[in-house]
Amino acid sequence: MRNKAYAVVLSSLVLQAAACGDDGSGGETTAAPTMPTMTTVPSTATENDTGTSAPADTDEPTAGSDSLTSNGPGTTSPTAATETTESPTATDSGDTSTGPGVTSDTSTDPGDTSSTTDPIDTTEPGGSSTTTGDDTTTTSDDTTTTSSETTMEIPCEVQEATLTPIAPNIMLVLDKSGSMLTKWDHDANANTATITRWQSLHSVVSSVVNEFDLAINFGANLFPSKTATQNYDATACTVQGNVEVKVKSNNATAILNAIPAADNNTIKGGTPASAGMNAAIAHLKTLAPDIPRAVLFVTDGAANCGMGLQTPALFEQYDQNLHTIVENARQNDNIPTYVIGIDIINAVSNNTMDGNPNGINAYEKLNDVAVKGGKPKNDPTEKFYNAANQIELSDALDAIISDAISCEIALQSEPGFPQYTEVIIEGEEIPFVNSCNGMNGWTWVNPNGPYTGVILCGTACTKLKQVGEADVNFYCTPG
Repeated sequence: MRNKAYAVVLSSLVLQAAACGDDGSGGETTAAPTMPTMTTVPSTATENDTGTSAPADTDEPTAGSDSLTSNGPGTTSPTAATETTESPTATDSGDTSTGPGVTSDTSTDPGDTSSTTDPIDTTEPGGSSTTTGDDTTTTSDDTTTTSSETTMEIPCEVQEATLTPIAPNIMLVLDKSGSMLTKWDHDANANTATITRWQSLHSVVSSVVNEFDLAINFGANLFPSKTATQNYDATACTVQGNVEVKVKSNNATAILNAIPAADNNTIKGGTPASAGMNAAIAHLKTLAPDIPRAVLFVTDGAANCGMGLQTPALFEQYDQNLHTIVENARQNDNIPTYVIGIDIINAVSNNTMDGNPNGINAYEKLNDVAVKGGKPKNDPTEKFYNAANQIELSDALDAIISDAISCEIALQSEPGFPQYTEVIIEGEEIPFVNSCNGMNGWTWVNPNGPYTGVILCGTACTKLKQVGEADVNFYCTPG
């Protein structure tokens, strides 16, 4: 997952409707001689047709037989004329012929009606022209109507933008208890010096928040707070009412400045996990629920410092409230919790006054927290991410961040024709699916609208995270 760009390109491709109309071309006209008799206008003519005729010329094409071919909005060109021996009274787009070389042009412009015998095209861009004769054609910017068929093409607004996937809001809830100063074989190499668990956690957190600073909005909270003591009383269980660092974008520097330095050797306190989680979840609940929210919980021991307890129960009794808090956040507020354990032993603890909960298996407890949090590891026996060294700790955070990165793409505005939307990754079109339930493809975040975002599902989501970008194309007609 390292060094990936998380950009999504939105290309708005538009098929505009072409407006048909008289091109207005033609040189100066010369009046034809008046014939001694009048030719009756065929019944297809309208009241606006002029009835004066000229000698029939079977070698000349009649103007009304021309068909117009659109070359683009407002541009037409005549196709080959059809010869006829019918009355020379003819109908052309925007013109009524009264004889060879004599043209009457009746044009209609919004708000103005004029009639002239000059060969002038008075149709302005954006206006409309009306022609009467064998067919009736009305043209405007976006609607073409004929006697035989009606078509409607609404132009799409052209949009081109580069979008990024929605950045989820994630709280890092970090164990800062005295036991985090325990040293371990961080690199799985017995020949190198050991370092503290806190040094390893600080290093991995630093790497993650710096690398994914643009893809994820991070916040952080410590349990206990930096003011906690090593006393065997409630002062070892203090947690800030508000989180240490609120969630926002580009937060790496703020987080690293707020937590103890990597080489800090004065870390103290118990394991008030419930209080730390309460504050983190309370903060996430103040953020927009339509943006994905989650907690990344890291601890090296079992929760104690239960609310309302006195010593020795304050430290020697396990705080089961942690499970309820995590489960409620997922069920009631759609805030899942990822769980990472640092060197957790799969064994039942001793009944001794050592500041750790007695008679419980911390490994099993964290398995249960991970399941209740809704983001367990895909393992039949180990449901939380248990790290025996810094390498495994880094791998665990990478796996969690990969899962937490959103596959939801927000759009700046709704497409005019949602049914003609395409999603493409590396040249491969992703199929549309009705929902993400076991399906591989893409669907709308809001299936019934508004269509302001798409979400990729299954293998398509995995591919998006690997590639880091997708093309979303909008069309006005099927592509």
